[in-house]
Amino acid sequence: MSIRQMQNSFGTTLGTYKTWTKKAKLPAIVDELGEDARLLWIGPKRLERVVFFSHGGGFLFPASDHSISFWRYVQLELEKQGIEVGMVLFSYSLSPTAGFPTPLKQMQLGLNFLSNAGVKPQNLQLVGDSAGANLLLQVLSHILHPRSDVPEIRLGAPLRGVLLISPWTNLSADSKSHTENDGRDFLSKAPITLWGAQILADVPEADIAYVETVRAPDGWFQGVDAVVERVLVTAGGAELLRDDVVVVGEVLKKHHPKTELVIQKNGLHEDMYLDFAAGEKKLGSLTPLIVEWLAAGFSL
Repeated sequence: MSIRQMQNSFGTTLGTYKTWTKKAKLPAIVDELGEDARLLWIGPKRLERVVFFSHGGGFLFPASDHSISFWRYVQLELEKQGIEVGMVLFSYSLSPTAGFPTPLKQMQLGLNFLSNAGVKPQNLQLVGDSAGANLLLQVLSHILHPRSDVPEIRLGAPLRGVLLISPWTNLSADSKSHTENDGRDFLSKAPITLWGAQILADVPEADIAYVETVRAPDGWFQGVDAVVERVLVTAGGAELLRDDVVVVGEVLKKHHPKTELVIQKNGLHEDMYLDFAAGEKKLGSLTPLIVEWLAAGFSL
């Protein structure tokens, strides 16, 4: 199918969220941010501690219902440890309707909305998968290298944490693992090369570091340790994006001593979501790792 046909088939993030909440017998709580951006609360709306989820999908496709189920599971696991959090899904505009830097501008609206609502940076952890993690890297890049066409992201203090799950950092799909793991991962090289070209078509060469992090110049993330207290980067050993995730993880480790890079043995792209998509009872190693990492952040 074409990208447009796939988009029509998948629907919208808002639509997926409303269907999911109805099935889960939870209220649909939506904060309208303007400019076609929204905060969609998974479970109760809580502002004392917040996990902000930036969904993947190649900037082309909406959030999946199994990703929402995963973050609801994480929320409930944190509650078992006495840590009540607001879990919020960020809904942003998709390409080709909205290209770079529109999602970054919308992210600014979301983060400033939470700040104005009283959420303190030290009680806020950002999590993102694939393109959603790419968007979080855009946020860090914008804070370190402010863009004149994107309003300021007002934090006032370092974020408590940023979690990057299988971040999409090389949209050109030209690293070794894209060939080596083609046929092992559930993603294939041909479509993600096509999707990456779609996104890159809107990005001027001078702005490439914001979107393709592997091509950022040396020192691009210098000072990131003053923006966020701790960073976790994960990838699957058998996924197409592995080599580029490792490159970016090592760069972040160079500039931030509290960066951890975890490569899941034989793991696939966003491996923990697959358990929830398939209804697996035995969960992989990433799920408890993510729960404990978030719990540790809120316990500091």
